[in-house]
Amino acid sequence: MTSQFDSGFEGNRTHPFRSNIDRFATHTINEKNWEWTYLVRKCRNLELEESYDMYMRRLRIGYLSIFIFIELLVACVHTLLLVASSDMTYAYIDMAAYLVTGLLIWLILSINFRSELISKHGWIVYASSWLAVSVMVLMDIGLNIYHATTNNDILNPIYDAYTLYAIYMFMPIPYILQPLILGTAVTICYIINYSFVISSKERSQDTNYESSQQNQMHSIVNEAIYLFSVNCLGIFFRLMRDIALRTTFLDRRQYVEENLLLRYARDQERSLLLSILPAQIADRLQEDVRNRIERSKQQHQQRTGFDQRSIHNSQSIKRWRQPDHGTLFIEPHKDVTVLYADVVNYTHLTTTLDVKKLVEALHDLFVRFDIASEEHNVMRIKFLGDCYYCVAGLASPNEDHAMCCVDLGLRMIKDIRDVREKRHLNIDMRIGVHSGDVLSGVIGAAKWQFDIWSKDVDIANRLEATGATGRVHVSQHTLSKLDGEYFFEDGTEKAREDPVLQKHNIRTFLIKSLRDPKHDPRRVKREQLAKKLSEVSKDNFMYNSTLQQYNQVRNQAKLEMCRELDKMPIGRIQITKVCRRSTNPTQDEIEEETFRRNISSFCLLFQIRNWEFQYIKEPDVMFKYSIALSWIVYMSLLTIQLLSKDAKYHYWIIDGITISLLTSLLIVSWYKKLWIMYASDTEQSLPRMKLSAYLYRMSDCMQRNILLRISVYFLIIASYIAVAAMQVMDCAPEGDTPTDTLVERIQCFHPWVLTNCMTLVIGATFLFTRIPFIVKTSVAVLITLTYAILVMVEFSYIYRDSPSTNANLNAEYSHILLILITLGIFHLMERQTEFIAKVDYNWKRQLMQKQDDALITNDTIKVLLVNILPSHVAEFYLSTQLQNQLYYEEYDNVAVMFASIKNFDTDKIGLRVLNEIICDFDDVLNKYSSSLRVEKIKVANWTYMAACGLDVTRSEQVNAPQIQFRNVSLMPNGRRSQYRPNGSEQVQRVPYGNGTTIALDLERGQYEGNIISNTPRMSREDVTGDSDEAIKVMANFALDLMRAMRRFNAENMQSEYEGSTDYGMLRIGISHGRAMAGVVGISKPHYDIWGNPVNMASRMDSTGIPGKIQVTENTALKLRNFNIQCNYRGMTFVKGRGNIPTYILGTDDNYEGFLPHQAPTAPEPT
Repeated sequence: MTSQFDSGFEGNRTHPFRSNIDRFATHTINEKNWEWTYLVRKCRNLELEESYDMYMRRLRIGYLSIFIFIELLVACVHTLLLVASSDMTYAYIDMAAYLVTGLLIWLILSINFRSELISKHGWIVYASSWLAVSVMVLMDIGLNIYHATTNNDILNPIYDAYTLYAIYMFMPIPYILQPLILGTAVTICYIINYSFVISSKERSQDTNYESSQQNQMHSIVNEAIYLFSVNCLGIFFRLMRDIALRTTFLDRRQYVEENLLLRYARDQERSLLLSILPAQIADRLQEDVRNRIERSKQQHQQRTGFDQRSIHNSQSIKRWRQPDHGTLFIEPHKDVTVLYADVVNYTHLTTTLDVKKLVEALHDLFVRFDIASEEHNVMRIKFLGDCYYCVAGLASPNEDHAMCCVDLGLRMIKDIRDVREKRHLNIDMRIGVHSGDVLSGVIGAAKWQFDIWSKDVDIANRLEATGATGRVHVSQHTLSKLDGEYFFEDGTEKAREDPVLQKHNIRTFLIKSLRDPKHDPRRVKREQLAKKLSEVSKDNFMYNSTLQQYNQVRNQAKLEMCRELDKMPIGRIQITKVCRRSTNPTQDEIEEETFRRNISSFCLLFQIRNWEFQYIKEPDVMFKYSIALSWIVYMSLLTIQLLSKDAKYHYWIIDGITISLLTSLLIVSWYKKLWIMYASDTEQSLPRMKLSAYLYRMSDCMQRNILLRISVYFLIIASYIAVAAMQVMDCAPEGDTPTDTLVERIQCFHPWVLTNCMTLVIGATFLFTRIPFIVKTSVAVLITLTYAILVMVEFSYIYRDSPSTNANLNAEYSHILLILITLGIFHLMERQTEFIAKVDYNWKRQLMQKQDDALITNDTIKVLLVNILPSHVAEFYLSTQLQNQLYYEEYDNVAVMFASIKNFDTDKIGLRVLNEIICDFDDVLNKYSSSLRVEKIKVANWTYMAACGLDVTRSEQVNAPQIQFRNVSLMPNGRRSQYRPNGSEQVQRVPYGNGTTIALDLERGQYEGNIISNTPRMSREDVTGDSDEAIKVMANFALDLMRAMRRFNAENMQSEYEGSTDYGMLRIGISHGRAMAGVVGISKPHYDIWGNPVNMASRMDSTGIPGKIQVTENTALKLRNFNIQCNYRGMTFVKGRGNIPTYILGTDDNYEGFLPHQAPTAPEPT
């Protein structure tokens, strides 16, 4: 047998902790949410563009510092190469140019480090960038022109690609248009330089003008294609970096927002919980339930690799009930004061007012009482119909607890008289106050309600019952604590004759009034507290409207993001931090340093291998764009190859194979996106045609499968190398072909064309964002080393005779220098990008850990709440703003039951026995959780109250003011990385609902969502057709309680109690009819039901027979239709109704079932 805790939790555990086998369609990646335009629009919609620009300024400063370091390093290395050259004749000018240029660029760009100046004058960023680029271009092209005009040396510019990469990757120019314009201008400059300087020299040295003209055009086209490819690489890396950074930024924004929402939701639920239970009891209950949830989830995770069907049959968590020893949630309290208040003439109101007006009057009255109790520092315990009782000095020590209760009693009398005049009702108040010791806590296994027990509680109850209308009736012990501040007189005659008060020798008094109300020292304090409570209620998040909540979270998230900017990642290498290392690091710096230690310095691998494994398994949504650019780069290489060398037969075969493969990969990789854009109705729909579905799955698999992505990556790199290798395929190393002339061997291929191609290949190796960093770096280094061997060993004689970048500098060194510069730039950029990606991944794991912790916390609170309020009421209360308004449900037919245990005394038997009995009753209750469920309403001392038919879908009317269910996540979850697709160790987006955000629905085994607004309401015919079924269900429930009580007595009670024959027997009364259910009160939501069936069921219990089930005449007639024997008892006096006919349900001796209906042998009343 499992309780509500188990059934709900077991049903939900497959949701956040799903099995390892996931269907393909459930993990469709939202393609749109990774588009650059979408991310930009999202940042603007969330008003994050300003914050993002601030973050990008910091990031650009970081990249700029790296570039200055690279520029100075390159200038120094290039200068050292010139120093090491054999002939220094023309080297001094070049050395001076490189060093001066490096220093100038440093000075020009260093102005961008002055953030205050840049924030005031934004044009400085553009001016300094243009000026720095102009200096670089003029230096590179100027040296070529200088040597060409003075020494007639044909030199090759070396910093063309370097300058373009600097524009797109390092310069602090925002957005993409300005870098594109600047990059285009630089490209045109280098093409013009190539055309008018180098090409003219080649033409002057060639005797064949037509051939020279053709070679010149080919060279210009090759240079243009090369620079075009460099621009494409630069633009791609800039856009991919911006997408990655915006994604990281939005992820951080979502982290901040969800953290705020979780905090709000948890505070909201916590405040609701603490308004019902004291902190001590609530904390102990939460801890116990939390431990059970954690153990159950751990046990489930251990079982996930086995039979999934065992989840639903698991008995790993026993029913939630307080154990026989050790953790009974009862606490003793010394020296407190208890107040009982009862509405006089309430029974008459129930017969003269309709249910709605009655409940509205009670709600109006009890809201006033709740406000007054808060102002007087008194804790309301619960409602019992028209009875309101509370205690002072229990939640927190209070020396004036007796005065607080008396003052509250006087205030309540004033409030009820105000309501009487306002609503024209003949009602008044009778109040009893007594001081003493109590036990407080919760009992049972479901629908817990905080309560107090002791003889002093019974005395306070008797003081109310024997008091005078419109007066506060106190005991002598309470009067002694009032310090003579009140006028009083002797108590009532009825109190002096009361057997309970006589037994405990209680003398009573009636309070008249406060002696000096104007100089009441507590009045000022109460006024201050009332003002404070009013302000808190206005500022309380849970009482704001949905729009106010949205704006409040959004504004708070903006403020939090401003604080989070300093935590946003800049990169693995931060030159500025190296220059000024803090001696007193902040907490954020300590956390960042801790994270840095979790990543290896060289390979950028997580020290935790499982993290690295999960990281590389993340899908690459940008994979199709990487393939598209790699296809463009391939076509550029192919075009350069065809223009540089005469194509032979085997060239066309290799080219045809490679271009077919790459084009096929391009089509497959883009098929999913194109199908979603032009063919599908929704992004989640799938193609139906076999070929289309196959291509769609392949396209999705390329994004998801890391092994397939790596295979495609190597195939593309191999195609590049194949195209580049064809340029040297027919060329033999030095000394292998002596028959060829020296000129033919030197003109076998153009060295700078091949070097440019290899720089493109090295850049392309870093195109793919989700290929492991160590793989990309290894491939790039291997290509560099191989090409270095080709330059220095295999074809050194060709490279040696090629144009150099400097006069008298070995041309081989120039080729190697360009390759190393390219490798260094892309490697450093990829390190920064990889580090930021891993910071983002780490944040996501932190978010998931926070959400997991919050999930358990909210599960815990949800378990507590649905065990205090009905599930749909708990959801509604958490999802809307009740404020002072009444939430109620009207029902045409509800069956109500009162069950009282006879002759058990709390002081003698103890609360542990009562707890065991109520737990047994709750176990029976758990069986009645189908569509016609039995709802536990309350437990009052030894009386158990329940109702059947309180299904919101069967309700005739639901009055739910301001039904505006707030959506917890203000950002779409589709853009998030698809974590935890396989296995519980992976990270997965936790779904959010309304109000409690991630709480499980422990009542129905699934999250119900907005039950009140979304659940289809049953038609009146459906309700009428099976409305009488609720009466039968309640009768069966009552019979099961009888059987449970009989079994408990047989197992635990060995002797009778003081000779009573009905010791420990259950007495039950049932009635049915029209009723209203709802939540009354303000500070503590209390769910109750009102109406004639409630009053009549209570009277059927109080006038009933121990061991029997007594029902009203109408209920008996309905039960006879279900073939249940209903024996006429006779006319029974019922308070407020007089003598009415009552019936006893016929059962066998062991309460195993009802006797079948038979025609009555004695006449019954007509």
